[in-house]
Amino acid sequence: MTYQEWIAAYDTLTPEQRDALRHEVAALAEQPLVSVLMPVYNSNFTFLREAIESVRGQIYANWELCIADDCSTNDETRPFLEEMAKGDSRLKLFLREENGGIALCSNSALALARGEWCALLDQDDLLAENAFAEVVREIGRHPEAGLIYSDEDFVDSLGARTNPFFKPDWNPELFLGQNYLNHLGVYRTSLLREIGGFRAGFEGSQDYDLALRCSARLRGEQIRHLPRVLYHWRMVAGSLADRPDAKPDARHAARRALNSYLQERGIAARAEACPENAESHRVIYKLPAARPSVTILGVTPLPETDYPVLEFIPLEPGAASANANAERAGGDILVFLGDAVCAAEPGWLSEIVRQAARPEVGAVGARLWSPEGTLEGGGLILGLGGIAAPAWRYSPRGHPGYFNRAWLQQNLSAVSGSCLAIRRSAFQQLGGFDSENLPHHFYDIDLCLRLQENRLQIIWTPYASLSLDRVVTDEAANTSPEAEYMRKRWGRILGDDPFYNPNLSLDLPGFTLAIPPRANALQRQPPETGAQGY
Repeated sequence: MTYQEWIAAYDTLTPEQRDALRHEVAALAEQPLVSVLMPVYNSNFTFLREAIESVRGQIYANWELCIADDCSTNDETRPFLEEMAKGDSRLKLFLREENGGIALCSNSALALARGEWCALLDQDDLLAENAFAEVVREIGRHPEAGLIYSDEDFVDSLGARTNPFFKPDWNPELFLGQNYLNHLGVYRTSLLREIGGFRAGFEGSQDYDLALRCSARLRGEQIRHLPRVLYHWRMVAGSLADRPDAKPDARHAARRALNSYLQERGIAARAEACPENAESHRVIYKLPAARPSVTILGVTPLPETDYPVLEFIPLEPGAASANANAERAGGDILVFLGDAVCAAEPGWLSEIVRQAARPEVGAVGARLWSPEGTLEGGGLILGLGGIAAPAWRYSPRGHPGYFNRAWLQQNLSAVSGSCLAIRRSAFQQLGGFDSENLPHHFYDIDLCLRLQENRLQIIWTPYASLSLDRVVTDEAANTSPEAEYMRKRWGRILGDDPFYNPNLSLDLPGFTLAIPPRANALQRQPPETGAQGY
């Protein structure tokens, strides 16, 4: 099924669905005013008109559009805006007398806002007609929310929707590598004013800087993800949507914003360019002043480590051997290695330790390469192909994965026991691996899920890379008694991984369109088609 066919089947409202949604949001106890912030400068009037009309066409009607013009040099801009606003009190204009850049212009739009919530909209982009309806439904479900974001796609030069970005739920580690929240972003207005709005000096990444500072004041559960394509990002020549490297200053502004965020939060780390993609970022955490000791538990010692190892303890396969040998380990951090691990790239262990030593982190996994040089895994997607499977499996070296995720450190629900690091204290607190119910399979996944029950994060880092001398697959694992135990113990989350997306398929290899989506109120039978892929 092509993306266009998928849109027709699952992302297009019927008249009946449109009426039902309109009645549903009209019946909500709270009808918050949504203020749309739109900075304008020398706009393409066709695109600007379409952007404004996409706001006017919202199913949810309690909105206002706050437009600030940044002293456009095109003399026709102001008359155009005044004509668009004529007779519609919901359109509010601020005509700046001097050009101040997009951050100050956005603040001028914010100054007009009377709503409890502010939605960000670029002058040439488009909103789905149900965007605000879905937002206010989410506010009704989660009144404590402070930031809401949605999935998005792109609009090409012919007006066709393309390249959908189906995002994970709140993923704080991934957010430090890329501004995946981006569009549609809706913020509680009081929060925007508390942080002082947009900051000058971060132009090109002013939205990223804003989201970083807002996220620092919110709990994870207050950042809500709507797994629906509610924003259409136009691929205008010279824009980031058209060409990611079109604005090279944006990446530097983004890293300034990241380092400011890290410093203000007292996080001992620095942001640098991602080694495999200069537009993305890598956060390098400092090692604790009191360096933690490390015990490696595996079949054979790795010949290369860049960090002192207290001891190596040999293991037999299975959870029981891992538990028994971990009891006599003396290291502050335990690093479990599978029997297929044969080599490591420089820096792997120090990266693992930097992550595992963080008090908010439970377990850490590495990037694992097959003998053929393709990505074999390390980070797991729950429900993919059964209980779980590696993300971006079989990708060649240099391949970005889905929207660069194979290049970026991130939160995942589980990491592979082929390389799993954990603080000894956390391992002991949980009683180690569940060797009774999971003696041979899935005990690594179960441990990661129990760590998350204790509000500890699971981190996968591509900056620790290991090689395997063989790839071992056990097709019977997904039909074993251990798989049945996993389904009973962790059933719901196995089909609803928060770091994946219900619009993405659980069929191997993953990260393709789900047909139908697993959680979508717009579900209808897709048309008959022989087309494959996007």
